[in-house]
Amino acid sequence: MAKKTRAKKPNSPFVTDAMGEMSESSSPSRQKIFTNETHFPLEGEYFFCEKKVSDVLIFFVHFYGGNKKALQRHVKFINRIGFDAFAFNAKDQIKSFRDLPFTAHGSFGLKHAVADQIEDQLNRLPGQKVIFSFSNPTAAAIESMVRRNCHDVVGLIADSGPSGHYLRSAMNLFHQEKSFGFLPLRIALAPFLSMFWSPSLHLDIHKDLEKLPENFPVLTIQCGQDQLIPPDHIDEVFARHHQLNWQKLILPKAEHLTGLRDFATDYEPAVEKFLHQFTNSTV
Repeated sequence: MAKKTRAKKPNSPFVTDAMGEMSESSSPSRQKIFTNETHFPLEGEYFFCEKKVSDVLIFFVHFYGGNKKALQRHVKFINRIGFDAFAFNAKDQIKSFRDLPFTAHGSFGLKHAVADQIEDQLNRLPGQKVIFSFSNPTAAAIESMVRRNCHDVVGLIADSGPSGHYLRSAMNLFHQEKSFGFLPLRIALAPFLSMFWSPSLHLDIHKDLEKLPENFPVLTIQCGQDQLIPPDHIDEVFARHHQLNWQKLILPKAEHLTGLRDFATDYEPAVEKFLHQFTNSTV
């Protein structure tokens, strides 16, 4: 059993990992990995490792309401085990759009709009990639992969999502997130606001997953104490798609997005083992 490190718990479980990461951003060693020059839209940038073991790039997709800075612990870990990384700041808030979030493909919903952004970034990056995504935006990452026929994305790591019971996950969020007002209002708003993220309430994920190649590698990281997207919500997404080479890491005592922060001795070996299959593309 991994030893759990103590950390101050933030008010909102939805941003636990972001708060945990950003509280340490004053450390010079953590700021240092964010000094690479930016050449991409949405502040996308590379983060290069010192001793590279593979040409495969780890492409990060942050959780809803997050940013690339919130993933610095994950970036540092990936660099340490010999992989270059890429991260960007997705526009995932309704206020980020002048009009309603319609996409270039004519679809409505923030999930599809984030998929547009991921697709654009992937198109700009050469070589093979493994997507490392967090919470429900993993659904947008999967959509972008399928749009591009998965021709250069060779694997997926999904931490704390996505949910196969999206409305229930949204209700969990609104039940706990006090910034949305008093509880009856939060419960009433949940179905309405959920439609702005995914009008299909994530039911379209299955159509996307069916199109992934045979034996496509997927690692899901599931937190046993996750009050927003519990493990069975993630199982609902992937279990029926038997063509996938699906592995999962279950962290019984972890909360939403806190796996690496609180249980690194379990988290890191599982991710490193999963990525080992891509080290045959060595430099």
